[in-house]
Amino acid sequence: MSKNLLIIGKDSASVSDFAEAMTFGDFNVATADDTQKRTTSAASVNSVLWNKGSAVSARSLIIQAETAIGYIDDYVFYFDSPLYASEFSDFSADNCQKAADEMVTSFQYAAFEAITRIEQKKSPARLIFILKTHPSAKDNLLSSGKNISTNPANPLVAASEAAFANFAENLAAFKNNQENLSILLITGDAQNETMQKSSTMANWLSNYIKTLDTKKSKPSPKSTLTWIKAGSKAPGSFQLF
Repeated sequence: MSKNLLIIGKDSASVSDFAEAMTFGDFNVATADDTQKRTTSAASVNSVLWNKGSAVSARSLIIQAETAIGYIDDYVFYFDSPLYASEFSDFSADNCQKAADEMVTSFQYAAFEAITRIEQKKSPARLIFILKTHPSAKDNLLSSGKNISTNPANPLVAASEAAFANFAENLAAFKNNQENLSILLITGDAQNETMQKSSTMANWLSNYIKTLDTKKSKPSPKSTLTWIKAGSKAPGSFQLF
C-alpha cells in the first residue's frame, strides 16, 4: 500500500531529484516550493506553494498537500547545509531576516502545523528530520589542516544548522509520549556515500521507513533522540553480507 510523503526544504534541484526518487519507493510525494515555478519535471511529484516566513502559509501547505495526495504519513524536513552555505555566502545584516525565515522559522512553523494536524486526525504519522552538515568557519579554524572546506558556512548558516538540530532533538524529547507521533533524526555530511546521490538516499530512506513500519513497539526515548547516520542499517533488519 502506498504511503503519502511531504518533503519540506530548500526549493532546489537536489530536493526535487530526491522527491522524484522517493516515488519509486511506493510513495505518493508532494514538495513544498517557494516559487510558482516547479523545480522538477516529474509529473509524479506534486508541488505545493509555500511562503516560508508565514505561519498561515505553513498551515495552508499541509492542507494543500493533503488535497493533492491525501493524509500525510511521513513529513520530511530536509536541511541542506552545503546548499545554504553557497546561497548565504554573504555575511551581512541584509541576510539576517531572510536566513531566519529560510532556515529556522520555516521548519518550525511547518513542524507545528504537522503536529497539529496529526493531533486533529488522530492517525499515525512520522516527522523525519534530515540534516546534511557542512563545516563552519569555526570547524576550519580548529581543524588540524585536514578536511578544510573552501566554502565554510558563515555564522548565519552555522547557527541555523545548530538551531535545526536542536529543534529536532528537543521536539523529539518534548513529544516523546504523544500518541500517533514518531520522530526520526537522520544526518550525514557531504562525504556520506548515501547522501551523495539523491537516488541512493531515497532508496535507503524508503527501505528504512518500511523496516520501521514493520516494528510494533515504539522506539525507546534514547533511540528517538539519536541521530542516525544516513546509510545505517534499520533496527531489527539484517544484512546478508
